[in-house]
Amino acid sequence: MVSRKRINHFSTRTCFYIHSTYCLAILCSFRNLCGDLDSEDCSH
Repeated sequence: MVSRKRINHFSTRTCFYIHSTYCLAILCSFRNLCGDLDSEDCSH
């Protein structure tokens, strides 16, 4: 039971990490699409 809880916690952390990275990527692309004014903030 304890090991199952650990695996669940790990997968939740991984999911959160992937989700936040995904959100950051979308935010960055959205900024680039919106206009070239803010594109300097995104290091591309």
